[in-house]
Amino acid sequence: MLRSIVLLATLSLSLFWSGVTTAQDKEQQAQQLYQRLSESHWVAEGAPSPERVVYTFTDMECPYCARQWQAMRPFIESPDNRTQVRHIIVAMLKPTSFGKGAAVLASPDPAAALKTAQERFSDGGITPMDDVPEGTAEALRANSTLMRALGIRGTPATVFRDPEGQLQFAPGLLSEEALRRYVFQVD
Repeated sequence: MLRSIVLLATLSLSLFWSGVTTAQDKEQQAQQLYQRLSESHWVAEGAPSPERVVYTFTDMECPYCARQWQAMRPFIESPDNRTQVRHIIVAMLKPTSFGKGAAVLASPDPAAALKTAQERFSDGGITPMDDVPEGTAEALRANSTLMRALGIRGTPATVFRDPEGQLQFAPGLLSEEALRRYVFQVD
């Protein structure tokens, strides 16, 4: 299972590396991608001064996103955690994705709103915003555009550096072992 995730991630990232010929070029492309991700509209949880930053595209109507959020709890909440997960909120799956994503991004405490949405997912999650401020609407549209521009077609989708420092992309729900070994890098 882990081997197939890493292989799939490597194959998927080949889309980013077209025309890249050297390890130095590949690293430069990886840094540019991380820069683009860092400039998106995300909600952080985990280490406040992280050694590692992980990005995951998250839709508030995605049951797999909610399951992955739950699976990350032991790692995020560990006192030894050195990883920050940045949820790039997108609105792709259902008409209510937009209002629910907006409710998270526009909240005075987006991390608490994300927690509410994911903990209560099976009961409907967070209440969608009816009147979305234009800045929040633009942030959601920009995140969704970025996701499509990167060739990512579904959520959750996680971008991270593996234990060897190589940029990886993992589409879909990650197993506990993949989270432990590759994303959070816990021995």
